[in-house]
Amino acid sequence: MKKTLVLLYLVLALGCASTKNSFVFDGSTAKSTEQGVVYMSKRLKPEQQIEFMTALMAIQFYDVHSALEVIDDPTMINQFNYEVIGKKIHGLTYNQVLALAKTSPTKVSVTEYAIGNN
Repeated sequence: MKKTLVLLYLVLALGCASTKNSFVFDGSTAKSTEQGVVYMSKRLKPEQQIEFMTALMAIQFYDVHSALEVIDDPTMINQFNYEVIGKKIHGLTYNQVLALAKTSPTKVSVTEYAIGNN
């Protein structure tokens, strides 16, 4: 019985570890891209989620050359544009998405912002 439980835990751990490497994003539609992003996000640790989300933002803004392009397109402000992202990550794995984001001329970072009691 103990051996069965150990084997089960091992299989579950390996399954979770390989999800990032084996899952391929379907960017054929905005909805399928969003579903893939949500699926992957749920399987990541919090620090990996932040890295993944910043990678998606860098990919979304990959081809943006000026702030005017963002201002003129309301779908680019305060949200993910899954249509744009999907076209760029279709057929990629998690690690390939992170690698693509690193090649983006747009750099995205996250900083902590604390609101104090004044």
